[in-house]
Amino acid sequence: MTAIARFCMVCCCAFPLWAGAQGIQMVKKGGGEYALRGDGTVRYWLPGGQLGDTVEFRADEYAGPSLWLDGKSLSLQAGHGKGRFEGEAEGLRYALCYVPDGQGLRLEVECENISDKAMDSLQLSLRLGINTEMDAYPHWRNVFFPTLLRCEKTHFWGYLMNPDGRVLVVASPDPVASWHLHYNNDKELHSFGHGHRIRTLSLDLLNPQPLPARHPALHGLKRGEKRSWEICLEEVLGLDAVGEAVCRRTGAPFGQAEYYTMATGDTVRVAVTAKGKPALILADEAGNVLPVQLEKRGKDCRAGYEAVFCLNKPGRYALRMEEDGKVSEMVVACREGLYSDYVKAARRAALRYPQKASTHTESWYGFFSAYLARCYFPDAELDAEVDKMFWAAYPLMYDTLTNLPLHTQHRIQNHAMMAALCAARYRAGGDIRDLERAAALADFICSTQQADGSYRSGRTHYTSVIYVAKALMEVMEQEKPLAQCDSLWQARYEAHYESVRRAIDDLALHLDNIQTEGEMTFEDGMISCSYTQISQFALLQPEGSPERWRYTEAAEKLCAMHRCLAQLVVPDARMHGGSLRFWEAQYDILTFPDMLNSPHGWSAWRIYGLRNLYLLTGKYEYLRQMVNAMGTCLGLMNPRTAELHWAFVCDPYVGAAVFVPDAEKTGQGKYVYKVIGEQYMPMISDWYRAPMDRSVSGYWKYDGGCCDNDVHEIFKCLGEILLTSAYVCELPDGTLKAINCRAWRTTDGIAVEPAEACIRAVHLNLAAPAAVTVRFQGDAVRQMLRQGWVAPLLQSDREIVGRSMKIH
Repeated sequence: MTAIARFCMVCCCAFPLWAGAQGIQMVKKGGGEYALRGDGTVRYWLPGGQLGDTVEFRADEYAGPSLWLDGKSLSLQAGHGKGRFEGEAEGLRYALCYVPDGQGLRLEVECENISDKAMDSLQLSLRLGINTEMDAYPHWRNVFFPTLLRCEKTHFWGYLMNPDGRVLVVASPDPVASWHLHYNNDKELHSFGHGHRIRTLSLDLLNPQPLPARHPALHGLKRGEKRSWEICLEEVLGLDAVGEAVCRRTGAPFGQAEYYTMATGDTVRVAVTAKGKPALILADEAGNVLPVQLEKRGKDCRAGYEAVFCLNKPGRYALRMEEDGKVSEMVVACREGLYSDYVKAARRAALRYPQKASTHTESWYGFFSAYLARCYFPDAELDAEVDKMFWAAYPLMYDTLTNLPLHTQHRIQNHAMMAALCAARYRAGGDIRDLERAAALADFICSTQQADGSYRSGRTHYTSVIYVAKALMEVMEQEKPLAQCDSLWQARYEAHYESVRRAIDDLALHLDNIQTEGEMTFEDGMISCSYTQISQFALLQPEGSPERWRYTEAAEKLCAMHRCLAQLVVPDARMHGGSLRFWEAQYDILTFPDMLNSPHGWSAWRIYGLRNLYLLTGKYEYLRQMVNAMGTCLGLMNPRTAELHWAFVCDPYVGAAVFVPDAEKTGQGKYVYKVIGEQYMPMISDWYRAPMDRSVSGYWKYDGGCCDNDVHEIFKCLGEILLTSAYVCELPDGTLKAINCRAWRTTDGIAVEPAEACIRAVHLNLAAPAAVTVRFQGDAVRQMLRQGWVAPLLQSDREIVGRSMKIH
């Protein structure tokens, strides 16, 4: 019997026990227990059973659950009946009730308009009061982050998750208008702050317009109108249990796709959890209804259904699932063109949104996309424009003789990334002077290394601010072939390798306890860049070696912790797989206040690590997440027009000061105040500019500097993991999952056809050795293997092999 089954059996036989002491009410039900203060807020909640420890609630001004009207607290006092708290204010009569529940914590909220007039544009919020502030190691491992909150027309659902893997579902069978997070950046608008934490969350039961189209329009109460809501909090055993709990608590269908962004002609499969057989409607962006099939999954009725449909045209599609009046919606996407189309467009975008000499690498990150495109798709005219822009910026930041930084030496991530960029220039153009520049900057980074192995800026740990060690590994990759025949390059490679080894050992030892820049928190980049770098270094170790296993184990631990900051369950191709950040808008597009930015350019940091971990472990889930996250990130680009968005804002309702062009001052901006939510935000570097011969700040001087070009991390990542690579993974049932290629079984093995001519290698992960034929353009390679890479043969090998094998 599972732990949750044992817990449910105990709870179903229990009776509530209420006690009062110093204004405290306590209820025990089976293995669960919670205590309430006199104002109705929760003092603590222990779900009980086998499910975990206490869920921490706040005791300050963010305590809850509590009711708020238009940002003002509504007082509550103990009412009639145990667990009931009531009040009257502002023409409203309201109540908050705690209902004993064997599987969780259940609340009921009532609100009635007792005034003599209708009330419109209200924000009636239920502040949950769960502590979500990840303030210090190791405390943050037990803190629940608000990973997913989602309003549907007829109900609400979401979950909170902590780094230790506990999952707390929040669900309501009633429609909830909106939600918002309480960010700790209390600075006024236009004042750059450094808040990196979220104190708690609120469900906005009523909320003014505008709201996303999927949300219910609940923004007021008519005279005499009364509404009620039921809110359930339940701890479940992992992410796989979220769907069942949501379906049970809300009565609504729940869908999860294997892949959310597909190529034209691909088939989408959506696992549907429902009470019975839901009705489905699939529509494109124009509202055209398209065919979709609902197939039974297995003989067991509890296995649910599978929705199956084909995407034949680029764009986004909404799948609506309806049962007993409850409607759930998910979004899937068909991407525009091939991966190479995105890389080529990214080069054009690097020119359309110019790169700037700046105090921040984010201002010139588009050079990575430009030189990636030059490497595989040379274009003399565009490449000359890029070089002109590079040579306008580089001398403003680096000494052209020593190649050392002229300013902001303390921002060592800038200089690590310039080292990586010079290595990319070398790879694209073959000019050894570029690799000399890269090596000089790598040496500069090595000089910042401390005795513990960390790269530091002053006393601050910087190895995982962006990815300093990975940048050095990118330099090493270009140095290694030269090291085989040149003692100078051999010495450089070995010195850089030893430095990186020490840095990776430090990361693997301390995991999430490295205390990096900014306000201390369990920070997205600190974790994703750590497991990305550890896993990349693991791939440099011999297969089967203790070192490879040790680094892999450390990277997997961090990757598992990072799930609470990754959108792994949201059924929406615009967001699925993005990592959750919320303080970047002020620096990147000069827009305030904090808001969730996911996907953002830095979402790519986790994607590198997922690919590395797939190669190290062969676990299909890493590959699936990698492809989903990349597809979501590519939604920021229109490859036909090279129009680029900076990020997607997940919050549904943010009153924001948005930086927009000033029509009266060319190249400058002004602020407009408006509500934004669940939308792509545009770049500003296409109109907010500085002269090419001028160095600018990253963002704070309003001198033309900003950091929105960090979005190009996505295309840099695409170049490493998918542009030239394809993958075939055999699942336990024998199914071949083909990524960036087609794969099928033949009479004597497996045939693979890459999706593009630029694909240079195919990775196979099979259950048993098989004869694999990969049909590269102009070349076919046949190889017997179970796991590993297949690449085109060298020209000298082709004639011999061609005579000795038969191509099927």
